[in-house]
Amino acid sequence: MTTKADLEDSRELIEKETGPYRVVKHVSEGRNSEVSVIVSTDDDITFIKGRKADHPRAWTQERERVINPAVRHVSPCLKWSARNDTWDLNGFEYIPGRHADYSPGSADIPKVVSTLRRLQEIPCPDAELKQADQRWASYTGRPELFAGTSLLHTEWTPGNVLVNDRAYLVDWAWPTRGAAWIDPACWVVWLIESGHSPHSAERWAAQIPSWQDAPAESLNEFARVQARMWAGIAAESPEQWTQTLAAASLLWSSHRDILINMKRRLYDW
Repeated sequence: MTTKADLEDSRELIEKETGPYRVVKHVSEGRNSEVSVIVSTDDDITFIKGRKADHPRAWTQERERVINPAVRHVSPCLKWSARNDTWDLNGFEYIPGRHADYSPGSADIPKVVSTLRRLQEIPCPDAELKQADQRWASYTGRPELFAGTSLLHTEWTPGNVLVNDRAYLVDWAWPTRGAAWIDPACWVVWLIESGHSPHSAERWAAQIPSWQDAPAESLNEFARVQARMWAGIAAESPEQWTQTLAAASLLWSSHRDILINMKRRLYDW
């Protein structure tokens, strides 16, 4: 969460872009920023996120700047960026809304499906991005299953989906190039965490064409990778959300393994 000291420290840099601002709303959900605020001036509202210039992940600010022109019809537009020796800030179009509700029966879920479909139609820009087969290589002996040329968001926490009459994706700190089905697969874990059964979660994912085209062995291996990854994160973090994600990903992986065993028995029979 943005501290009062950090906001005051970055005020001069912000006001060079916005002019004097009078109202500030702190955005507490963001995990990828040291400054995350909504500021209002006499005639404009801007969402601002940023890191200290010397932060080990300050590079994510540049990654968002590079990717924004490609994703403006599914995400808020970048209005400006500003840097000095202390801060690296991005100012985005303010879109009123709330974070997505992924719980069973939520009216937000079809909106997320629509946005995910639109995202998958965007050509991957020629930019330096994470590669899916490298990003998850430490959790699998078959990283080649995840390779591809599609643009992926990969971070489908409800806090990264802003909803009003439609759904918008925010926080492009980890854009990745890889197989198109990976985004709906990442979403499955969050749906399970929000109360869906693995079967229900996969039924929503199946509304994305890339999921329907995904090889079963690739989905099975990715489910195992998610379980291994989140188990490792949960082992190092006391935060409750990491524990629930670890449980959700394990449930999905177990579901996929059960399906594999059922198919084997049918074939053997």
